[in-house]
Amino acid sequence: MQKRFLPITILTGTLFLVALGAYLVPAGSPEEPVRVLLANKGGNVIFTHQTHAAMEGRTCVQCHHTSSDGDTTPPACSDCHVKKFDDAFIAEHQNTMDEKQCVACHHPGASIVNFSHDDHAADYAAGDCQACHHDASIEPEPQKCSNCHGNRDDILSLKEANHERCASCHEDIYAQSIKGCRTCHTREEAQTAPPASQPCADCHTEPVDQLVPTTAAAFHAQCMGCHEENTSGPYGDDACFKCHMK
Repeated sequence: MQKRFLPITILTGTLFLVALGAYLVPAGSPEEPVRVLLANKGGNVIFTHQTHAAMEGRTCVQCHHTSSDGDTTPPACSDCHVKKFDDAFIAEHQNTMDEKQCVACHHPGASIVNFSHDDHAADYAAGDCQACHHDASIEPEPQKCSNCHGNRDDILSLKEANHERCASCHEDIYAQSIKGCRTCHTREEAQTAPPASQPCADCHTEPVDQLVPTTAAAFHAQCMGCHEENTSGPYGDDACFKCHMK
């Protein structure tokens, strides 16, 4: 009777040793995916990751903009590009995201260093300071904006006043939305420690729920923007069928 159970005992022991070895041996680095299936109500998209990653001159950070070139495990797009940027996401994201991603939204700081008063003054006729400054009924002589625009609730903040005044002339810059900020603002280098967070509205005039694009909007802007720049591949409103499957 005992000999009948010997093969079963040997097989069970072998399987146990194989399972134990697989558990103890460290897992290797995950390989880059060949293709990625992006589920979408308008038709799933099969993204050929291997082909894009092998393109000459491209680096991981061109798509995975929160990682470094040496990072083999970039965060999932959905970690940041959420379906709904609401109070629940704001409350929970600190527990679900890696600290290295903080600077993607919480900028280390920004300063206005590209504004030249002399260049702007030279663009207008001599003495036409009212193109930017208030007329004599409000300020007898042009002065610093900060002399009047403080923390009072009954007037625009300095930021709002400057943005409204500048936007009236520089419509081309403001049409670029967030991308146009770098025309005037220069961001400081990221520090090793995550920067102190502050309300988005301290710098951004757009509604908070529009600051982080949805996954679909991010893919459309990133993918079609690249294809349009290189004038190849699918881009444009009439090319949806080239990516989305029925």
